[in-house]
Amino acid sequence: MTQLYTSLVLFFTIFGSYCHQAPASGRHFEIGTVYTYDYVLGVELNEPGPLTNFSSTTLGSNSKSSGYRTGSTVGYKVLCQVQITPVWQSEHDGAILEIQLIKPELHVKSRKAPAPEGFHSHTSNLDSITLHPLYVHWKQGIVYKTYSVGQDDVSLVNIKKGIANLLQFQTNKADGIEDTPRGQCRTTYSNKDSSHLMKTISSECLLPADTVTQEKFSKTSHISTVLGSTTESTVKVELKLTANSFVEEASVTENHVVRVNAKKEVGATIFGSQHFKLKDSANANTQLVKAGNVETAIVEIGKAKELTLNLDSLVPHPEKIPICEVTNCKASDTLLAIMTPDNMASTKMADAFIQMVEKFRQSSSTEIEKMLSDGVQILPQLLDVCAATGTNSAHQAAMKILNFDDPEEVSNPERYLLGLSLSTSPDPTIVTELFSLLKKGVKNERLHESLLLTTAALVHTTRLQQSSDEFGVDIENYFLDSLQKCPETKPECSQLLLRSLKNLKSKSTVEKLFDIVQKSDSRIGVVAMKALYALPTSFFDRSLYRPILIRIINQLGKKYDSSTRTLAIDILLRDQPTKDEIREILVFQLKNSDSAHAEVSTFLWNRLHEFGEKNHDIKTYVTEIIHEEGLKTYHHLAPRGLSMSFSRTFTSNPSGNSTFSNAIEMTGKLLKRSSFDVYIHSDQNFIHPLSLGIFAGGLSSFTSSDNGETNPVPDEEIEDATAGMELSLMGVQTRPIVFFVGKGELMGLVWSGAGSEKTTALQGNILLQNERAVVPLFNGLVADVNIQGGLSFDLSGQITISLWHRTANSLVQNKAGLVLQSVIRVDTSFVRSRVDYTVASNAILDFTSDINFYDGVLMCLKLTQPEFNVRQNIHKTERIPGSKHKLRKAKYNTIPIPGVTYALNKKNSELCGVMYKDEL
Repeated sequence: MTQLYTSLVLFFTIFGSYCHQAPASGRHFEIGTVYTYDYVLGVELNEPGPLTNFSSTTLGSNSKSSGYRTGSTVGYKVLCQVQITPVWQSEHDGAILEIQLIKPELHVKSRKAPAPEGFHSHTSNLDSITLHPLYVHWKQGIVYKTYSVGQDDVSLVNIKKGIANLLQFQTNKADGIEDTPRGQCRTTYSNKDSSHLMKTISSECLLPADTVTQEKFSKTSHISTVLGSTTESTVKVELKLTANSFVEEASVTENHVVRVNAKKEVGATIFGSQHFKLKDSANANTQLVKAGNVETAIVEIGKAKELTLNLDSLVPHPEKIPICEVTNCKASDTLLAIMTPDNMASTKMADAFIQMVEKFRQSSSTEIEKMLSDGVQILPQLLDVCAATGTNSAHQAAMKILNFDDPEEVSNPERYLLGLSLSTSPDPTIVTELFSLLKKGVKNERLHESLLLTTAALVHTTRLQQSSDEFGVDIENYFLDSLQKCPETKPECSQLLLRSLKNLKSKSTVEKLFDIVQKSDSRIGVVAMKALYALPTSFFDRSLYRPILIRIINQLGKKYDSSTRTLAIDILLRDQPTKDEIREILVFQLKNSDSAHAEVSTFLWNRLHEFGEKNHDIKTYVTEIIHEEGLKTYHHLAPRGLSMSFSRTFTSNPSGNSTFSNAIEMTGKLLKRSSFDVYIHSDQNFIHPLSLGIFAGGLSSFTSSDNGETNPVPDEEIEDATAGMELSLMGVQTRPIVFFVGKGELMGLVWSGAGSEKTTALQGNILLQNERAVVPLFNGLVADVNIQGGLSFDLSGQITISLWHRTANSLVQNKAGLVLQSVIRVDTSFVRSRVDYTVASNAILDFTSDINFYDGVLMCLKLTQPEFNVRQNIHKTERIPGSKHKLRKAKYNTIPIPGVTYALNKKNSELCGVMYKDEL
């Protein structure tokens, strides 16, 4: 017993001082020792894997890629030895470790490899780069700071940061937040024992909040989630510790899948791997640094090594390598030659447009101005490029070319304003300059309206980007003050500003808009209700505004325009109405479906069925209410009007689906308002890219009953004959196009035959997708994500009227060329690897209406889509700068989409059958 006691005293006497030191300082890496590791860094890129659990009924059934599999990868490996040397230590502050790469060697995918899809060594810039160390402040298994050499190669600094990250571990924590090259990530440990650790890194990591880091990794994305992208990441780390509790071996696998939300098969997969294994340890020749703290030690190291050391973190530095390299992009002259008017609404135009936007973003204002001056013949298309670029340089160049003071020159300024209103990432200074121009005033009324609408739309876009409603408060107040000053004798003044508020989409205007609906005349009230319809339902206080909507629908307390009432129906139904609310409007309308309510009642019944197809609760409520209220009779359910609404599916694929909704509101036997709305749904989100509306009024005198007498329209206010078209793109209201005002203009159009030739009403080029991001990887490298979607469109119309045959035939044609380009790359100074995924298609959608008013009124509507092809091209490229080595793998796929005529509704089919019975 005495001997045991003596032994314990001797033990604690000798080793007691060490037991009180920080467990992860000098004991882990011994001072005076250099540790040599074998290190292999691997990166491979591929297209995303196929989406499972889905059977495509639209785009996949005719695909030539049946049994689709991902192809072979491109990528590279870096093999080297790593020397880790403790150069300073402190009992309280931990240690400074020097990380040095020894003879790094590049291996690339090559046919010379011993195995298929294998790697083979290749000469590169890596062989001649000067190798500098990285210094790491390391304590208790945590890397607190890194110090990089100022003149070191960025790619090698990033690789060494990835190595330093492998030295991090915790033996006594289940989970927590760790600093990694990807940022601050939640890390979960599942340790086998004290020497075998496993940790999983969460997909969501937060980068440091400092301004420099945020600017380096700034992300540009569309304000709509549907048109953005999603990155799913998994990172797993296995560590084996030595008896002295430092890393003996580490293995890392990381997988990042980038998918475009609207078309999830587009994107790329990045697979990374690291293997780090201790080879040996030996005495170091490095002289130890003497200093009292970490900062002083770093200064002394810099002096001794004659190095400029910069304070850093584990987060890597982005590679400044232009995406548009000679091998991938066309020259400006080639692109400009493509951007002629003849190529509008084609994939050739959309592709050239995307590439020109990238070039404009890298150009100065002077350079852009010169291109605009030299490209007079294609100036409208170049103005689209300026607008989509969204930079202040592009805007200044455009404003120097355009003349807003010339009342006769409207088309080019309007074209530019249209593009700006659809810009996905406008510079806030552009909004300020447009507001100044607005207050100064422009002479042309059309241009003034377009300027109002664009300014409002840009304020809304900027607010969404900044996640704040503080931007543009002065502009919002300007709109409201101007609205207040509109004279009662000029309703068009109020209508103009209300359309601007529709684009502004401000929550603070809700009360004002409801007040206008309830107190103003019907013409102004309809426009105010359209502005309310454009707002998210989350802006509405349910307890305050739902009763108002019900009173408007049931026309209680005041007579409302039927369009105001049908819009109120839509607002109520899309916001999860209760059973009692549906009961209140349904029972009232079905029991009071006289001439004053017939069209609204019919519209409501159609809308309930349409919404019931997507909302099971609404369908159940309607069934129960009909039964409980005893309304299941022919008297109550027989349609009293001709108004209708319905929805149909355009496409359905793994990414979601696209649908259209068609609402037709009639008055008497004539069209009063119709809307054609397209929606794209992805997961739980949707976007409203297109809304085409036709409006008409004052035409009741042109219809007659069977005895030849004029059919009066119930409750229709006396108004001039008018008709026109409203178009909203990506939720942005454009300036309405008025076909005629007054019977004189109408008859003049009929006799002159104007419109008998197909005429373009609106055309342009816009960016649908605009995703740019730099994504740090766990291994220290960085991935560059660039996703651009270009749309070139042409909306044209044609109408022929025969008074002799008493027929009218109209065509509204939507023609578009769409190109979606995804470029995902992991580039370094010595090797480039990327995956380019391109989807392109030309499509046409025709909406025709044939009217026969020889004996009564018969109308047949047809919505047709001619057949077209969707082309999907994948290019995987690997090359070495300064070398002839280039590996290119390609995959081409064409998906034929058959033509289709969409079934609208039963009533329309019956009318078409009557009109064309001789052709059947």
